[in-house]
Amino acid sequence: MKTILFLPFLAVVLYASPALPQPRPEPVTRIYEIKWRNAEEIAKLLRGFVGGFIDASESFNTVTVVGSEKEHEVISALLRKYDVPARTIEFQFYIIRATTSGEGIKDGLPEKIRKVINEVAALTRYKSFELLDAPVLRTSEGKGAQLSGKGHYFYTLIFAAGGAAIVTADQGKRQIRADHFGINFAIPVGMSEQKPIFKDVGVSTAFTIGDGETVVLGASQIQQEAREPGAAIITVVTAKILG
Repeated sequence: MKTILFLPFLAVVLYASPALPQPRPEPVTRIYEIKWRNAEEIAKLLRGFVGGFIDASESFNTVTVVGSEKEHEVISALLRKYDVPARTIEFQFYIIRATTSGEGIKDGLPEKIRKVINEVAALTRYKSFELLDAPVLRTSEGKGAQLSGKGHYFYTLIFAAGGAAIVTADQGKRQIRADHFGINFAIPVGMSEQKPIFKDVGVSTAFTIGDGETVVLGASQIQQEAREPGAAIITVVTAKILG
């Protein structure tokens, strides 16, 4: 006779317990000393990459950041790239008086400027050119600058709202971009109570110029004179990056 044993069947049910949320790391507060740039400008840049607290100190030129370690790594990389010495740009201006009477270019202009003026003469009614002044202005990229002087007329030239910036174009060619440039001349037009009366004329423009290149910024029409009708002041500039 066979004996049949019934063994109980044990079913084991495994329940997957939900993963416990990992605690978020505590934010870290660090103060970064800005060596070469303006702290507020750097803070504006960093706010686009960090979600935490960012504050700039104008007095100490520092930036305080509250963020995670990963965010601080991003900040350190950005500071290595952007907190660097500003490069210097040198602008050489040629302020030239142009008239429709006469012909030719008077002495005092470099050969590269004479070539530009010859192109102007070929395209316009101006035929006679005289150098009034040739001011030089050195400025740091991104900084506003202003220069005043007197050649034949009083003048003021201004780089405003961020000054000039150095950009890299195609094939690694460096260019200088000025978004807000102006040059104004005070032209005497008469007398009033023994005091001279001046008329303001000038050019306000944005321009881009290659490193070492020359461009004509514009012509400012001045009051007509009997001996020189239709005279104008032409502003030419050359630029180079020094650092």
